[in-house]
Amino acid sequence: MLRILLLLIALLILIAIGLVATGVINLSRSDNGGVTIQTRDVEVGTTEANVQLPVVRMENRTVEMPSIGVEDSNQQVNAQ
Repeated sequence: MLRILLLLIALLILIAIGLVATGVINLSRSDNGGVTIQTRDVEVGTTEANVQLPVVRMENRTVEMPSIGVEDSNQQVNAQ
C-alpha cells in the first residue's frame, strides 16, 4: 500500500513538473517572499483539417496458402 502511495505522489510531482515546463502553470515569487501561481486556460476541442490518410482496400489475388489435409482411410473406426 505504501508503494502505491509513493508511486502516486511521484506521478503527481512529474505531472506538476511537466505543466510548469510547458508553461501551463507559471510560478513566481512576490516581493514579500510568497509564491504566486498563474495558470493559463486550456481549450480542448476538435477542428476540421485536410490531412492525408492511408487507405486500406480489399482486392482479390491468387497466392499460395499453406493447407493441411487429413486422409480418412479407416472410416469404420471413426464412425462411432
